[in-house]
Amino acid sequence: MSSPTPPPGTAKLGPGTLKLGATGSEIDCSCLVNNLVIVASKDQGDPTTKLCGSVRPGSISYTYEMDGNLDTDIGTSSGLFALSQTAAGTEIAFKFVPSTAAGTEAAGHVVIDPMDFGTTDDFGSDLTSDIAWACTGQPVYTYGDDDGDAAAIAS
Repeated sequence: MSSPTPPPGTAKLGPGTLKLGATGSEIDCSCLVNNLVIVASKDQGDPTTKLCGSVRPGSISYTYEMDGNLDTDIGTSSGLFALSQTAAGTEIAFKFVPSTAAGTEAAGHVVIDPMDFGTTDDFGSDLTSDIAWACTGQPVYTYGDDDGDAAAIAS
């Protein structure tokens, strides 16, 4: 029995890219990424029931966060670890493409927090850091199927 064919547009993680910083001076962090996701979290207010019995739904808003696990490049003063320490709390630009084959890109800004230094794992383990960096606003997504005429979709 053969496996079902995935629907068009589905993709797997990698190869891809993650770049942080202003265009022209960005740091290519692609080879540091073990896993990475942009998460949307919904905040919905309580509905209000009126005297007449009608119900007004609560307001809805979303916040976005870049979550993942990255290797720490502690051996270089021009790397991501150093940036996370010297620019902690700073808003920086990002471009994230989880699959170059799919071609869809997320771009926006995150507030960078300090990465962990060391590990709680065994001797010889990779030095990694979990991150949860808040996005400032909704990322802009540019879809890979736009055939060179990419249309960005934002809030």
